[in-house]
Amino acid sequence: MAPPQNILQEIIDTIVTEITLVAPRIFFTLLALTMLASIWKLVRAYLFKLLEFAELDKGIEKLIGKTLPVSLPRLIVGIADAGIIIIGILLSANILLPTEYRDLFLEGMFLLGKMASILIIAVVILTIFHFLIIRMQIETKLRSYLFFISFIILTALLVDISALSSEVKTALVSGLSQGIGLSIAIFAAWFFFGDYIKRYLEEKAARKAADFSLGAGD
Repeated sequence: MAPPQNILQEIIDTIVTEITLVAPRIFFTLLALTMLASIWKLVRAYLFKLLEFAELDKGIEKLIGKTLPVSLPRLIVGIADAGIIIIGILLSANILLPTEYRDLFLEGMFLLGKMASILIIAVVILTIFHFLIIRMQIETKLRSYLFFISFIILTALLVDISALSSEVKTALVSGLSQGIGLSIAIFAAWFFFGDYIKRYLEEKAARKAADFSLGAGD
């Protein structure tokens, strides 16, 4: 059995070796993050001034007829801040983590990015539909159709990040795409030719009723 002094010396040597290996990575990570934060701080100030100069809030207010609950320039800058934070996290992981853990981390971040993008797309689609419903005073049937289409689109996006096999994903997305295309075709036919079809059916029904009345009179 080794003396306690030798065991302690081995522990200290191991710690020093690990610190020697990790210290440069930590230094370069801090340096990269400092440079990223400094550059973004400068760009952020100019970006915010540019967005304020563009008067996006007034333009959106004129377009939709009401004031937004949140300032659009601040929202855009906030989204950009979140993007810079994600870049910093990825940069730190790329420098600090070993290769095997780095790949797992990047896969997890990629999956989270997909989920976040689907959430953002869902919010954008529902916001646009809500704006169209209020602005154009869309009737109930058309409103239900728009939400139905948005539901199918979001379902297709969720299938992409699910843990299904590629064959099942392809089949589901193909079926949903065909359903979307067919429903849009039927909606277009109803929207553009609905009045003509209704008038034709009413005239045909009136002729049948008239013929039936004449036949009954005879």
